[in-house]
Amino acid sequence: MSQENVEVVTGIIASFNAGDVLAAAEGFHPDAEWRDLSHAPDTPELLVGVEAIVAVAAQWAQAFDKFGAEVFEYIDADPWVICDTRWYGEGRGSTLGVEIHQADAYEVRDGKVARAVLAYPDVPTARKSLALAE
Repeated sequence: MSQENVEVVTGIIASFNAGDVLAAAEGFHPDAEWRDLSHAPDTPELLVGVEAIVAVAAQWAQAFDKFGAEVFEYIDADPWVICDTRWYGEGRGSTLGVEIHQADAYEVRDGKVARAVLAYPDVPTARKSLALAE
């Protein structure tokens, strides 16, 4: 089942990078939790439900001309998938860029993401926080 978990997360990231937020949202449980440890000041740390997740993604789309994620490694830690990720963006109407390297973790249940925790400083910190063995 763990390879299937990785495929769920890769599908979400691919849809998001293609600009199809609604397709990405289909990979989440309706009541999924999305926790961003380095959230923007005007956004709550914890979002609950697909509608809230889509609403924040729409805000990102308004702020950036280009925004996406490059995942260097998908780490199977069943039921979690930890991603060594570089998030990047270019401000709307600007050449100002944003680039963040972090570890993100997605808990997959029944073929959908039930919980996501973003912005661990690195993969070992994510593993430790989620109480996962190396």
